[in-house]
Amino acid sequence: MFTGALASGARSGELLGLSWNGVDFDGGVIHIRKSLKKTETGFELGDLKTFASRRAIDLGPRSLQVLREHRARQNAEALERGPRWDGYWNLVFSNLNGGPLDQTNVLRREFRPLLKLAAISETLRFHDLRRVCASIALSKGMDVVRVAKMLGHSSPTTTLSVYSHSMPGHGKPIAAALDSVIAG
Repeated sequence: MFTGALASGARSGELLGLSWNGVDFDGGVIHIRKSLKKTETGFELGDLKTFASRRAIDLGPRSLQVLREHRARQNAEALERGPRWDGYWNLVFSNLNGGPLDQTNVLRREFRPLLKLAAISETLRFHDLRRVCASIALSKGMDVVRVAKMLGHSSPTTTLSVYSHSMPGHGKPIAAALDSVIAG
């Protein structure tokens, strides 16, 4: 799930609500269509944050390989659990019985210990993985419109307002233009 967050920039609820039907291994794409929400009566797959949040996100070969390996482990777990496996949800990221994961438990039992093991500040939030994804994409010169679509932002303006600090070298053209005016 953490690799998926870094590779896709998807929100935690979007990843927790991702079904295997939304993974296209041949096309190298995940389709974000629903978000997992915890309610008073349990879990439900609900609507996404915005209309633009419904999207297809391309993944690289390594990220797809991680998903394939995860799928194989999950299939083995399903066989081991037998009738206790809840195939109804068909979630990519599920609990040991195939049902929905509680985001709070994931953060406490998996994410925080992983941060500690990697000697990364435990102040890092899961949502920060989304920010890291966007910052890396922009720092590598990716077009802001494409990054906005990947993140599910309704406008590139949102992406720019949050991540413009990640775009390298934008000061140099401005400095050159101003320098030419000064030189006269």
